[in-house]
Amino acid sequence: MTASSETFKIFVLRHGQSELNHENIFCGWIDAHLTQKGKNQASNTADLIKDYCQTNNVKLPETGYTSRLVRTQETMEVILQKLGKKGQFEIVSGLSTDLHSVPYPKTTSNDCDVIPVLQTWRLNERHYGAWQGQRKPNILKKYGDEQYMYIRRDYNGKPPRVDLNLEMIQENDDKGALTGYEFKEPNRHQKYYDEEIKGEHLPDSESLAEVVKRMKPFLENIVLRFGKEQHQESCLLVAHGSSVRSILKVLENISDAAIKDVDIPNGIPLVLELNKSDFKLVKSFYLDPESAKINAAKVRKEGFEKNP
Repeated sequence: MTASSETFKIFVLRHGQSELNHENIFCGWIDAHLTQKGKNQASNTADLIKDYCQTNNVKLPETGYTSRLVRTQETMEVILQKLGKKGQFEIVSGLSTDLHSVPYPKTTSNDCDVIPVLQTWRLNERHYGAWQGQRKPNILKKYGDEQYMYIRRDYNGKPPRVDLNLEMIQENDDKGALTGYEFKEPNRHQKYYDEEIKGEHLPDSESLAEVVKRMKPFLENIVLRFGKEQHQESCLLVAHGSSVRSILKVLENISDAAIKDVDIPNGIPLVLELNKSDFKLVKSFYLDPESAKINAAKVRKEGFEKNP
């Protein structure tokens, strides 16, 4: 079987298992590294993508996209290494109204195995507000089943806003876990300086609806535009549960009510085939559908059951 040359394929992936996924903690914007299981998942993803591309006569991804969080970069690095490629990482920042004028990056190497990898906070995980860094079973116990699932899964469910003086690492005199947060997100002035000087507003809590709003301009004005302008066959996008759900909501036109039933497993690539002429969805499918089904069910039960 040969995939249609009239479609643009986006290989979409939720990063491999992170240290905080393993501990059943709301990770959000905290920079957690991959576990060995997460690295293995990324390696397996590379094998699945390579096999699909060879079987269907499709070029390997020509551009990569990740969030600004380290677990997506580590996932991308493992995949590219297994594919025999190297990533040239570059941060894309700017207001949503400016993204349409961002030029396609030129690689600084003549090596054809070097591909640009664009990183943006717009693909970051949803900011979990005051829940961030907290253990899911504890939040479940505090809020109860109904409110816990509403805030986690409903399109407009939103955790309480967080006090960044407590939950974020401070540049000076950081109090560590004494603030009530054992795990903290990086200092924004240091990590998101590029975004800061461009005047971008970063959240202190988000609903999925707000993730869609900040992600959609990047998807349309960078990912899809570059695919069209560069006549690409495929790209690879590594993100998070909420940002992948947001992408699916936009491209698959999932309703506000139905999106609560969409769960994204770690480390299993999903192929989105889009018509090159208008970027309408042709079809979507996991490259390992059985594993995707099993692991998506585990995602839904997070907080209710201990992670393996």
